[in-house]
Amino acid sequence: MNEYFLAHFNTARPVGPFTVHLDESKYFFQQLQALFEKVHLHVGLLGHRHGMRSAEGRELNFFEIAALETEGEGNPHIYTLAGWRDAQDLHSYVYRDPQHVENMRRLRNWVDRSEGPNMVMWWAHRDTRISLEMAWDRLQRLRKEGPSAHAFSLQHRIGPPGLFSVA
Repeated sequence: MNEYFLAHFNTARPVGPFTVHLDESKYFFQQLQALFEKVHLHVGLLGHRHGMRSAEGRELNFFEIAALETEGEGNPHIYTLAGWRDAQDLHSYVYRDPQHVENMRRLRNWVDRSEGPNMVMWWAHRDTRISLEMAWDRLQRLRKEGPSAHAFSLQHRIGPPGLFSVA
């Protein structure tokens, strides 16, 4: 068994007004069930959870999400927190699954990109329980300091601890 797994956190904050009754929101939530079923079949996925974080940093429950009527910077961050065997498994699902690619394409103008990177990865010991706060902190570090062993991206991958290459 591997000593480490690849932790992955991505978040998206909708632009403009947000409520679960808008067309983009309906489309997004309708797609989730099919994506969840498909991602569970992916060999490299070790586990995942999804949710929403309020603009104040609190995790929202179902009833709070259903009642939201926000706009702009007051909109929630929709997030995915997952564990993967390695970056290749994550990459193959995110960029090779036709349904996931189509969803990203269709919703690209619905997502606020002004905050910087919306995805971060890091290697976590297999016994680590990752919280939303921990993942959010890693994303903020990537945004402020750039890629490092503490927080990196698919474009700037770092291998698991203990691995090195011989030149």
